[in-house]
Amino acid sequence: MEVESTNNLHPGVPLASQAERSRFVVDGLVAERTYAPKTAGEIGIILEQANAHGWSVVPFGAGTKQHLGNPLIKFDVALSLENFNQIPEYEPQDLVVKVESGCCLANLQATLAQDQLCLPIDPPSCETATLGGIVSSHDSGPLRFSQGTIRDYLIGIGLVQPNGVWTRFGSRVVKNVTGYDMCKLYTGAFGTLGILVDFFFKLKPLPPYEKTVIVTLKELAATGAAIAKLIRSPMIPTAVEFLNPAALEFVNRSLSLTKNQNRYALVLRFGDVEKAVQWQVERLEKLWCDLVDQGIVLSDSTEQALLWQLLREDGPWLKQSLPLMIKLKVNCLPNRMVETVEVLESLKTRINVAVWIKAHAGNGVIRIYLGGEDSVSLTQQLIDQIGQLRHTLRQTRGTVIVESAPVSLKKAIDVWGYDFKDKILMKQIRNRFDPQGILNPKRFVV
Repeated sequence: MEVESTNNLHPGVPLASQAERSRFVVDGLVAERTYAPKTAGEIGIILEQANAHGWSVVPFGAGTKQHLGNPLIKFDVALSLENFNQIPEYEPQDLVVKVESGCCLANLQATLAQDQLCLPIDPPSCETATLGGIVSSHDSGPLRFSQGTIRDYLIGIGLVQPNGVWTRFGSRVVKNVTGYDMCKLYTGAFGTLGILVDFFFKLKPLPPYEKTVIVTLKELAATGAAIAKLIRSPMIPTAVEFLNPAALEFVNRSLSLTKNQNRYALVLRFGDVEKAVQWQVERLEKLWCDLVDQGIVLSDSTEQALLWQLLREDGPWLKQSLPLMIKLKVNCLPNRMVETVEVLESLKTRINVAVWIKAHAGNGVIRIYLGGEDSVSLTQQLIDQIGQLRHTLRQTRGTVIVESAPVSLKKAIDVWGYDFKDKILMKQIRNRFDPQGILNPKRFVV
């Protein structure tokens, strides 16, 4: 760990333009002050001032994750990381890269692709999201099934602590953990433990060949059987996604993939050398022959890219023409996904809403989009149903997170709904690192 004093450095210059300032909005609140520091030292000075004046500070990258979390009570300082957008170190032969937190993931992937390498993650908004936002939110996409999350690739982190002290944990060496792996502590902390400045990531080669398989299933129960057979088989798909009939119909509007609309579907992605991919696709057909209603294989790269974009992104689903649209992220045990989907789909009749469900079928992560009339009555019904679902899932440590919703709904409910014993430890850590609670106050679990 390295520590550097910042007492003799100058703070960043406030962004004077109203157009620039209006970009820094969270749940309808605009920052009172906006800073774009150019060094870690300047970040430290800003945090020292924030502690002295009791300012609330919100780290800002591209803003793609700012809809997450509870509503802000006040918004004193937007700390923009737009100047931390470089890739200072890159060693393709060592499969390691150092990248600053304000760098866009898409820019990093484009650089790595020149050497047939990648950071194997695909969170929502990956074309515009920055590495800082992804690490802070621990957001993930379909590749989570085989590749894990960004936490699995983070081996070093540089940050400015809430008291203004610059600190580094880990390094560019993959095998470097001799004590607590502090990188994991900061991943998913929602920017409450420090301002993330830069990261070291380990990398993987790009798959040389890919195919996508879409299958429709005769009934929902067949989904569980299909996943169980897949896990016991020697096949290794890179992603396995689930769609309910409404979600499949939505995807078909863009791609016209399947004939039967009123079906559940599984979408699998295979990436390897061509012979290995072809073998897995053929083996899958034999494995699921008694469960599948229809199967389609996509080899065209453009079609595959569009399909996985729809499966990865939230935007197209939330922009549908209904007055009220919300998104929930439900975490359950993988072997309970089918019964959880049944409960979620019953919302259609219980509170009269449209229900689109897509899920990481092998991970138990379900993303549900609900649409209906924008009324006080429906909002209250949604709050009640979320509470009931949390109570049901709590027995198996499942959670329901409100990831996107109108501010009025977010103000009426704790969007995280996290109420397990380790919440006490989380609060102790937060109070230890940020005793005045200046970073993203009240937005996270603690």
